[in-house]
Amino acid sequence: MKPYSNIITAIDFTPSCRNALREAVRLAALYQARLTAVHVMDEFLAHELKRTLSTDLASVRQDWQARLKKFVDESDLGTSHVETEVRIGHPFTELSDACRVHGADLLIMGAKGSRNEPGRVGVIAAKCVRKAPVDVLLVREDACGPFKHLVTCVDFSDNSKEAVRIALNLANKDGASLDCLHVYQSALAMSLDYGGLVAPMPLSTDTQALEIWQQELTEFLEPLKQEYPEVEVRGLVVERVNIREAILDHVKETHADMVVLGTRGKTGLRELLIGTTAEKIVANAPCSILAVKPEGFANE
Repeated sequence: MKPYSNIITAIDFTPSCRNALREAVRLAALYQARLTAVHVMDEFLAHELKRTLSTDLASVRQDWQARLKKFVDESDLGTSHVETEVRIGHPFTELSDACRVHGADLLIMGAKGSRNEPGRVGVIAAKCVRKAPVDVLLVREDACGPFKHLVTCVDFSDNSKEAVRIALNLANKDGASLDCLHVYQSALAMSLDYGGLVAPMPLSTDTQALEIWQQELTEFLEPLKQEYPEVEVRGLVVERVNIREAILDHVKETHADMVVLGTRGKTGLRELLIGTTAEKIVANAPCSILAVKPEGFANE
């Protein structure tokens, strides 16, 4: 399986995007994919440059196209197979449109946010995770592929199955290990979440329920693992009140360098990906994030 054949990477000339470009080049080579580096100029800036320089937008765009080409060339990535494109407008709108026009299946961006909160994901990157029409990889500034240890989150939905498939494929390519984590919210967790409106439950782990979930997870993963017998895979069930905290704690404890998330969960579960769980993981994870969109995903 070749999950990605056409990749776009967003360039804003920061160190964070340079690292994202490096990872985009690496993955494009790994999957023999087409790669396009896209810079989106702010519309106000473009018109101010047009006025100040007494020129037209075509000339402004051409000048920034040369700057973008120089940035890519000077990044010293050992490749000349990166197409470049400059657009004018709102970054999210233009990046989403570029993905559609180029038939892209993966958008790669730097994850760094503001100076005040450098550990948090930037506003545009977070919006692309939620609404861009393709899978989105957010690359941390200190990330350096190949990846060594991946974590993916399983809620038994079709989208989480696709996330596991992609995680297995990438782990296989990079020689990485993979943890597939299901967070089980017990009756105790449910009662706590409802602010004590449910009768108090015994403060003990439901061993039988955990065994049932572990068996279901094993059966869920078995057919997916068969295609990648070389990948070291662990299926783990954790009982916790807070799904997000359980996932983030596991990522930190295992020093994972990538989390692969399905971005729509199984209907009927209390916290959906992406709802609050995935968004908070994206905002707070100390590693790179790959957000996998479900089939038929539409930008809302």
